[in-house]
Amino acid sequence: MKVELDLRWNLGVDTAAPLDESLFELLAGIQETGSLQKACRRAGVSYRHAWGLLAASATALGKPLAELSRGRGSQLAPLGSALLAARARVESRLAPELAQIAHKLAQELASPAPATARRWRVFASHDLALLNARDALSHACGVDLELETHGSDECLEALARRRCNVAGFHISGDESPAACLRDSLVRAADRPIRLVEFAKREQGLMLRAGLETKIHTLAELARSGARFVNRQRGSGTRTLFDRLLKAEKLRAIDIRGYQNEEFTHLAVAATIAGGGADAGFGIRAAAVQFGLPFVRLERETYYLACREDRPDTGHISRLVTFLRSAEFKAVCAALPGYDATHSGGDTLFSTGGTRRVSRDRGR
Repeated sequence: MKVELDLRWNLGVDTAAPLDESLFELLAGIQETGSLQKACRRAGVSYRHAWGLLAASATALGKPLAELSRGRGSQLAPLGSALLAARARVESRLAPELAQIAHKLAQELASPAPATARRWRVFASHDLALLNARDALSHACGVDLELETHGSDECLEALARRRCNVAGFHISGDESPAACLRDSLVRAADRPIRLVEFAKREQGLMLRAGLETKIHTLAELARSGARFVNRQRGSGTRTLFDRLLKAEKLRAIDIRGYQNEEFTHLAVAATIAGGGADAGFGIRAAAVQFGLPFVRLERETYYLACREDRPDTGHISRLVTFLRSAEFKAVCAALPGYDATHSGGDTLFSTGGTRRVSRDRGR
């Protein structure tokens, strides 16, 4: 069963009316090509229809969306640019949530799962590889997987309080995963936690085009006065950024816009691409997706902490096998900045210590 959910935009000066979806494609084409004719081909509409659509939109909104000159090219008006940027921000923020809801609805509408199927609730820090591999992972592990996106701290707290089966979190290269788990899982010492390496990924500065020649470090970011967009408090990326600032002897007030927050890597990238900020901090794959320059500052590891209340079911063993598979490595290879070389490394954790339970043979 296939379920797709989408957003509908209603705008107007006096009364809000639905915007034609082709209008967004038309505006994006004008922005990228500077030609209404080329934009029409991209949007799949006739030249005459495009003129009428833009004229009707200008009347409804009280301002033009594009500045058109026959024979001299076309460009977006300020309102057109603002509308495209707003759409990118909204979609990047809500797309993961809509995808999660659609996935759950598809499962409910499809044939009922066998009574023996196990439901895995996953609280995970935002990660593109995890989102892209969700369906394959669910199938490989033999579970009905429910994925919710939260900050790393909240994910580990949920695991400790038994609100989820799996918590996805990430740490920088000089941190110990056992140390991160120990404080969070004091209340969960009744049963060991299986810690599985998911993937390594690059974090750094995402920049507005042109700034890559001027900003290479956090100190240069602070001196530049560039408008910054941050991740939300409680996210692993926000924690990492704060650690890097401290290491450079910088304060939050040294970064213009430090208090401005977005909730995913893609939302940060979309904000910069849309002109709402000049710089942000996040993963390379998000920067590349929006065509932004990227300056690597850290290489970190993303982990899955798993609670297995019924060890005989073998779900975690299948998870480890999937993370070591060529299928998962292909998912990571398609995302710039990801490395799945050591994915599937498996450690058993308890408050009394850790022990390795599997080896990276042949990798």
